[in-house]
Amino acid sequence: MNICFTSTFEGTFEDFNNMMNKIRTAFPGITDINKPAESAELPCDKEGWCKVITIANVIDFDKMEKAMTASWVAEWDKKHNNTDIVYKLERIN
Repeated sequence: MNICFTSTFEGTFEDFNNMMNKIRTAFPGITDINKPAESAELPCDKEGWCKVITIANVIDFDKMEKAMTASWVAEWDKKHNNTDIVYKLERIN
């Protein structure tokens, strides 16, 4: 299932990428290895804040849920005032 999520937080795109790399290392197999997740920084009108959009083909939703609720991920979210909004995507053509 393809998903899209936005993350809005206090920090930088580098902070986000570092955390995502830690998550990928701790929870391998969340996404299809042949279609890696892609993230891009979006414009954000709040100084010191960052907004990121990510698209991924998730093949293990249970593992994704474990990753998103891991205590150290929740701590990062709290420290950076992170808000994630997750959407399911369906191909229409």
